[in-house]
Amino acid sequence: MRSILLLLIYILSLPLNAANIMIIHSYHSDNPWTASYSLGLEEQLKPNEHITHVYLNSKRLPYSHYSRLAEAAWEAYIANKPDLVVLADDNAIALLSRRLSRTETPVVFLGLNTNPRDHQLQDYRNFTGVLERPLFKRSLLLIDFILPNKQNKKLLILSDASPTSIAAFTPLIRNNETTHIGKIQLDFKLITSEKDWKETIIKAKTDGYDGLFIALYHTLTDEFTNHSDPQAILKWTAKYSPVPHFGFWDFNVSKEANIGGYVLDGYQHGKLASKLIAQILLGALPSSLPYVSDRKGQFMFSRYGVNKWHITLPKDIDAETHWVE
Repeated sequence: MRSILLLLIYILSLPLNAANIMIIHSYHSDNPWTASYSLGLEEQLKPNEHITHVYLNSKRLPYSHYSRLAEAAWEAYIANKPDLVVLADDNAIALLSRRLSRTETPVVFLGLNTNPRDHQLQDYRNFTGVLERPLFKRSLLLIDFILPNKQNKKLLILSDASPTSIAAFTPLIRNNETTHIGKIQLDFKLITSEKDWKETIIKAKTDGYDGLFIALYHTLTDEFTNHSDPQAILKWTAKYSPVPHFGFWDFNVSKEANIGGYVLDGYQHGKLASKLIAQILLGALPSSLPYVSDRKGQFMFSRYGVNKWHITLPKDIDAETHWVE
């Protein structure tokens, strides 16, 4: 009886005009990117909307589980009957966009690294969303500028072999593992195992690299093919890398992580999606709202990392930098 009473109190406490929004996340709740964009979404939507979260946990589970994850999410959608669905990141979009396109439910996606045409999203009248475009070239030029003076630099982007990594980096490197941006030679490696990751980093200086970009590392596996602890991977990298290492996302910059860079802010990404949601809830058709591209990053650096590697930022960049420990 007490539980029924509490449920009634909760229902009555919801705003009378509250929309029922379901967010289907590709990853898990404590994934840093997930937590960051979720904050951006919820700060804008609460307390006027009722939000349900579904987590596919696809960073921690193998690809063979994905169809089961999609079925569970679809069942949650059927049971919940939301007024609007948010599909967050590539895996949720790939697994559920086609089914949702056959409904009348408005859908806002975010965190899409691939081309919308890869999923036929341009044909879905009930879809709009935010494209995730890590700011590679500006990040590379920044690091080229602040690293010790050398005319021709050699940099390495290191990432796991997840679908997200493949989608994010393919436009940059096409079918090659090496490309050039100005006088920078940029190599690129997708790695599956923790062992190969550590060996690549330990050899970075002897292989001629002046710096590293540490991208994604969440699907690396140990010798038993279990997923390695992402934070432990990043902490090890920060401790043992023989060259400075930078990042593309805000969630991997800190004292025990990357030194910094011109990074994407998940919180701002979520806010962009919330603006599209607000327009739809006011009556706009998703098909009338063009996709938004997340192109505005921020300078973020770790004070510890900058001091460790004796890096001096130009005064104008220093003044704009969001500093962390």
